[in-house]
Amino acid sequence: MASRSLKPGVARPDAEWLPTVPIRFTGEVLPDVLLRELGDHASLPFDQATMLPLEVYRSPEVLAAELDNIFGADWLCVGRTADVAEPGDWFSALLPNRSAGDDGDTSTGRSVLVVRGRDDEIRAFDNVCIHRGVTLLEGCGSVNRITCPYHAWTYGLDGRLLGGPYMNRSTEADGTPFDPARHTLGRLPVAVWEGFVFVSQADNPPPIADSLGGLTDVVGRYRMADYVPIFSTVDVWPTNWKLLVENFMDAYHVFKVHKNSFGVDGDNTRFTTMYPGTESWAHHLVHNPADPDFCTPANTTLSGDWRSTIVLAAVFPGFVIQLQPDWLWYLAITPLGTDRCRIAWQVAVAPDVLADQPDRDAYVKEIMDLVHLVNSEDHPVVTAVRSNVNRPQFERGPFSYLERNVYDFDRYVASKLTAARPAVAGPPAVPTTD
Repeated sequence: MASRSLKPGVARPDAEWLPTVPIRFTGEVLPDVLLRELGDHASLPFDQATMLPLEVYRSPEVLAAELDNIFGADWLCVGRTADVAEPGDWFSALLPNRSAGDDGDTSTGRSVLVVRGRDDEIRAFDNVCIHRGVTLLEGCGSVNRITCPYHAWTYGLDGRLLGGPYMNRSTEADGTPFDPARHTLGRLPVAVWEGFVFVSQADNPPPIADSLGGLTDVVGRYRMADYVPIFSTVDVWPTNWKLLVENFMDAYHVFKVHKNSFGVDGDNTRFTTMYPGTESWAHHLVHNPADPDFCTPANTTLSGDWRSTIVLAAVFPGFVIQLQPDWLWYLAITPLGTDRCRIAWQVAVAPDVLADQPDRDAYVKEIMDLVHLVNSEDHPVVTAVRSNVNRPQFERGPFSYLERNVYDFDRYVASKLTAARPAVAGPPAVPTTD
């Protein structure tokens, strides 16, 4: 497959939202010694950088601080607009918060429900009935109304309570007759960027476009929103969430760990171009001049080198993507504890490429065989690192230039945990080839 050589729409404007039932976080105080070390780490220049302090990957106190300062504050990817393509389409997702345990149980966390309304707006609600707290929907599907499986309280696609059976004798807290119009599902902020749906647990998060404008300049030409999903699943891996984000953005390990998958046709390290990240995202590109055109003739949006360039990008904290002209693979990575993470991931194919396949099933199988092989190669590596951070048996050596994006992510984590704003490295360079 031509796109084997490298690892890894138009966005709607941010929707209005009503912070009906905000979740508030109390904050976690980290030890002074660790705070000082993290503060130093956040300001280190790249040529002096190493792996984060090992305690950051194993400490429950650090995890609690991450839930407050990172996952309770920033935008989190929960899916794609393609997952809610029509009015009534919905899917459920989990957001990490203080309820998430250390046992790897994917039922923990804050359950949210993402729904496309009849007005075509995508909304996110707390996925619990406001009556007695039962989970409303799990998985994905399409509905005309949202009905509680416990007492059949029914909600519109906009989250408004439409009614509940046998409530004609009930009263509100103020003694007036029960009035469905006074009740609504708790709503969370939603933003759509390049076909991906993001949700925030913050009361008033800044517009996502403010921080991702530079990345949009890189990936916008691919029209990711139009890519057709071919596979979606959720996995749990026994490692720290940060180790998996670092691994995905690590261009250094590909030649070794993935020599039988991405590197089966040769080492493409010399064709990898690293770019300095920002405090919100990072990326690098791979372009082998000998690679064939990944596009079909029907693709007129990409030209020149972009027709065979692969983008590896991360939107912090845990959204990572391998974007190619022919297909994409994204992961939404969140913690379930210090030693377990939840990975919601999907593979999607460019519509013109999928339509051009004489045997669609065989093409999809080829992609998925590759992706599953890559996962099988990464799994033992990131789980071994998590085991070894429990023991101070190795020093943290200097980074390779191919770990620039690992440094960018680590600096983000360190700055968030210490509330130190990192110095901006400058706008990432974008190739001018069109």
